[in-house]
Amino acid sequence: MKNVLLINSGRKAVGCALQERDDILLSVISMPGYLDWYDAGTDLEVVDTIENLDLVRAAALRIRERNPFDYVVAPSEWSVPAGGFIRSYFGIPGPSFDVANAFSNKFVMKQKVAAAGLPVARFRRVNTLGQLVAVGDELGWPYVLKSAFGGGSENVFVVRDTEHAKSIMAGETLARLSDLDSPMLAEEFVDIDTEFHCDGVVVDGKAVFAAASRYLAPVLDSLGGVIGSYTLPDDHADARLICDLHDRVVTALGLPDGVTHLEVLKSSRGYLVGEIACRTAGGGIPLQLEHQYGVDTTDALIATSIGDPVELDVPSRSDYMIQYMLPRPVGTVTAISAAADLRSVPGVEYVEISTKVGDHLAGPVDSSVYAGIVLIRAATEAQVAERCAEIARRYRIDVAAEPLGDSATAVLAETRG
Repeated sequence: MKNVLLINSGRKAVGCALQERDDILLSVISMPGYLDWYDAGTDLEVVDTIENLDLVRAAALRIRERNPFDYVVAPSEWSVPAGGFIRSYFGIPGPSFDVANAFSNKFVMKQKVAAAGLPVARFRRVNTLGQLVAVGDELGWPYVLKSAFGGGSENVFVVRDTEHAKSIMAGETLARLSDLDSPMLAEEFVDIDTEFHCDGVVVDGKAVFAAASRYLAPVLDSLGGVIGSYTLPDDHADARLICDLHDRVVTALGLPDGVTHLEVLKSSRGYLVGEIACRTAGGGIPLQLEHQYGVDTTDALIATSIGDPVELDVPSRSDYMIQYMLPRPVGTVTAISAAADLRSVPGVEYVEISTKVGDHLAGPVDSSVYAGIVLIRAATEAQVAERCAEIARRYRIDVAAEPLGDSATAVLAETRG
C-alpha cells in the first residue's frame, strides 16, 4: 500500500485514476469548487486556495496524523508549487520546492534557462505597475506583460505603446492585475513565425519520451479562434531541434522525475525557449499524444510522482496527428454542430463536443477555452492544412454575442501586431 497526498485543483482525471487504485491510501487537499470529483469518504481537506502555502501546510499536517503520506502528486499548474513545498517541508522524494518553483514561476524559470546559455527573449521583473512605461522604454514597444504564475495564456497582455501603458495603469485592467497577488514580468515582444510545443516524460533526470508538435498558429494570435497543433515526424529537422532544447531545459531546471510541457518560439532570431511546466499539457494535447504514441501522460505523471516504474514502448511515427480545439466565442450558444457532422471528415479519429446550446461564457478568453476537441490523422503537412480547412468549413457555432467592452477582455483578445 502506498500512502499518497494529492494536491489538486483542475485535473479531474488524475483524481479519478488515483481513486481507482486499490494499492493507494489517498488523501486530498482541494479547493471548494472541485469537491464533487472525490468519492464519499475520501480523506479530504479543503482550503480556500492552494496558492496559499501556509493553508496547504496546515492541511498537510492534519492529514499526516491520519495518513503519513510518502508521496505527493501535484498535477495542476497551481498545485505544482504547493507540491514542491510539501515535499521539501516533509523531506519527501520528488521535485523539491526550488525545482517546482522554477517550473511554475516564469521569472525564475527564465533566469535559470538564460543562465544555462539557452536562448530566451529579453525579460525583466515588474516590481510595480507604475513601471509600465519605463519597461517599454527599456525593452522596446510593444512588449508582453504577464503574471509570473499561471497557465493557458491567462493574464498575458500585449502593451502596445506609451499611451496604451498609461491607459492600463489608469483603467480597469490595473485593478485586475493588482488583484492577481502574483509577481509580474515583462518580455520583449517577439515576432513569432512558428510556435512549437514539446511534451515529455522524465525519469532520473532524463527524457524517456519527448514529442515535438507545431501549433497551427501562434497561441496568442489564436485566442478566441482555433487553437491546435500537429505532431512532427521523428526525423523532422524541427522535431530533433525542439526535443534537444527540451532536454537541455529539463537539465537546467533540475527535474528528477515528472511530465513536462515546453513551448518554443521560432522567430527571425532563431528558436527561443518560451516556458516549461512539469505537469500534463491542457486542451487536446494529452489525447493527441495518446493516439499518436500510445503515451498516457496522466498515467506517466502519477507513476513518476509515486515511484511506480515507467514502461513506455513508443512507436516511430512518420505521419501527423492533429489536435484541433473548436472555437468557443463569448456569449450564449444558440446553435452548434453535432459530433457526427465532423466525424465524416477524412482522417478524423476522435470528436468530443463539450459545449451545448444554452451554455454561456462571459470571458475573458484564454487558451483553455474551447467548445470541443477533434483529432485528425494526416500523411503530409499539406494534408494537415487541407483537413483542418475541412473541419473549419463544417463546424458551426452561433452565439448571442455580448459587447466586448474596453476592459481586460479587450486587452487579452489582442493579437500580436
